[in-house]
Amino acid sequence: MRFQPVQQLQTVFKREYYEPTIAWSFRVVLALNVPLIFVPLYLGTFKYEVVWMAFAAYMLALVDYRGLHYRKVVIQSIEAVLITIAAIVGMNISNTWFAAVFAMLVVGMFVALIRNWSDYGAAVGVGVGFFFLFGLANPCDYQTSLHIGMYVLAGAVWSIIITVFSFPFRPSNPIRRSVAKIWKSNTEYLDVLIQKHCTDVVINDIQITQKETAIRTAVNQSIDLFSRRDNRKSRLTTQHYDMMMEIRRTSSLYTAALHTMHEELSSIHHDSFKEIKRSVLYKLLSAFAQTSARLSVLMFTFRAEEYTMVNVKAKRCEIAIDLFEESCKQLQTNEQDAIKIRHLISTIKKAHEYLTLTIKQVEQKLNLRKSDYLENYKLSLNNFLIGLKPRVIKELINEAFNINSQHFIYAIRVAIGLSVGVFLFRFFEIDHGYWISLTMLIVIQPYFGATKKKGIERIIGTVAGILLGGVIMLLPLPHEVFVGMLIVVSFFVAYFLRNNYKIGVFFVTVMMVVLMQMSQLGTWQLIGWRVLSTLLGAALAIASSYVFWPTWEKNRFPELMKKAILNNKVYLEKVLQYYNHTESLGDSWNKQRRLTEASNNEVFASVQRMVEEPEKVQHHVDLNFTMAGVSIRLTREITSIALSVTSSTHRVLKLDDYFKQVSSVFDWITLHIHNPSITYSMPNFIQLKSTISQLPTLQDDVESQFVKSELEKILFELETLCVLIKEKKYS
Repeated sequence: MRFQPVQQLQTVFKREYYEPTIAWSFRVVLALNVPLIFVPLYLGTFKYEVVWMAFAAYMLALVDYRGLHYRKVVIQSIEAVLITIAAIVGMNISNTWFAAVFAMLVVGMFVALIRNWSDYGAAVGVGVGFFFLFGLANPCDYQTSLHIGMYVLAGAVWSIIITVFSFPFRPSNPIRRSVAKIWKSNTEYLDVLIQKHCTDVVINDIQITQKETAIRTAVNQSIDLFSRRDNRKSRLTTQHYDMMMEIRRTSSLYTAALHTMHEELSSIHHDSFKEIKRSVLYKLLSAFAQTSARLSVLMFTFRAEEYTMVNVKAKRCEIAIDLFEESCKQLQTNEQDAIKIRHLISTIKKAHEYLTLTIKQVEQKLNLRKSDYLENYKLSLNNFLIGLKPRVIKELINEAFNINSQHFIYAIRVAIGLSVGVFLFRFFEIDHGYWISLTMLIVIQPYFGATKKKGIERIIGTVAGILLGGVIMLLPLPHEVFVGMLIVVSFFVAYFLRNNYKIGVFFVTVMMVVLMQMSQLGTWQLIGWRVLSTLLGAALAIASSYVFWPTWEKNRFPELMKKAILNNKVYLEKVLQYYNHTESLGDSWNKQRRLTEASNNEVFASVQRMVEEPEKVQHHVDLNFTMAGVSIRLTREITSIALSVTSSTHRVLKLDDYFKQVSSVFDWITLHIHNPSITYSMPNFIQLKSTISQLPTLQDDVESQFVKSELEKILFELETLCVLIKEKKYS
């Protein structure tokens, strides 16, 4: 039975994912249901304003911000003001459809801009849009709107109070958790490599790239947390922070070794090595995966028993490496394959070094007294001032209001679509027709494929929810049962909106039906209009994404590909400079690796979105996928050289001339990615290959021989890319 290291991560999942999600869901339940239950008891009757109050608390509770605790309070406070103003404005202009449409245009622009502000922007944007639309559906005079606005504000304050007092129950140590997620992603990547190289399971390059992308995302999120450092902390606090930074860096280098390991395994095709792959290599990679999984648990818990288990697993890795090396010595292979296998062993040992180094770094951290430092979140003025970064905010504002930016075009698209929805709602007086625009606001995404996918999920979830909700309406249940039902359903709403959008929408619809039944508004006619409005809203979102200045990936791909190639060029330059002792900062190659892998991820994501677009707007999808794969392999080959350099004590190759010639190839590629035709002749790869063959090496210098083979692979990938560009231009 194949070992699945992901199963070893149950402890991490429980603490890092499920418990925070469940705790968040309980906060949503409290936010929504306390006003619905206790306010009517206090007032002696159920007033419609209580629904406004409950929804305000609910919308703020849905803010899914996982950063510093005080920032969530600040975000919710800002949203509280915004939704109150939006509701009051909506109620006062609803009687004139022209004013409602124009106001929706302005609000829609604002909502779309803040929606892409960050991960939590969507919740804030939808909240503002919802209360503006809810206000349009409930026209009233100014005094009444202020009265209802106070209920909205009261509900928002209630949600903020929940957030403030949930502080002790929030998962602590965000930086440590972020590093644990890197090791969790490394474990999942190893699981795929085991299937790819040691079993008969069919694993394609896309699946492997997706796992690599997940690792890069985890690393970037961790780096973002590290960037919030407060240099005014105590010496011991700073010392712990520095230790975690070193652990994060070692984790990233371990990832680089895994990528190199995969690339080297893919290049060894000797028949006698296949049996080793299925037996000894299988056990070796399984040992690495188990150790990575345990490290993920240890990184989060820092428990002594987990530290012991990690050392046991690491020792098993050491034994597995010795067995693998001994098995490889018995192979009868040609010299070329022998070099590949020897360097594979070297890479495996390098990965093990990073494992053991991480364990030592954790041990050092465990030896510091916990009472001497605080890694938890702090709700303080100092942190607040540090968190405010005027330069970053200014850059975001400049980007948002740049008329040529994708954010601005998306905002216009959303605003027009919402205005059309409000026009249909007000002009034709559709009962509860504000759901048209609300559905459109929730469904529409910056990219067509994502909008289409979410629209379909929204329709399926809504229809299924209506069917169950309709059955519930027919049951002669007392008010108390509906209250209990609402508590349960609202929990599942919060839980599944984070995990499975389609199921989340199903429970949202059931919740809305239960709410309407509790407020005496539930009728089959109203439910019918709700379904129709959802269908119209989803269709409007998809149509808007297609008609109003759509962002097609065929237009974005060349620029993203150019960026990736340029990053690969710089990456190669830094690695070769380091190899030739002309790069003083040895760590600079690793920083460039991160930038290059990030740009590769953008290219890969672009092609994935391209597949989801209408066929008639797609352009050379297969060729683009292949080009993205070439860029990813280029980065892997350069990383292989970099890891070789870190373990080499002497240099034989002089690579200045090589890079000078290869640089011209990179320039040729970046020039012709955008051009509609080939303006310059193809690079002379025969001459380049002869340059590599003339590089001097010592007979027993495995490292320099390996570097030469990697340089040849880089040339092969570059030549492949040139051929693909030529084929793309003239196909």
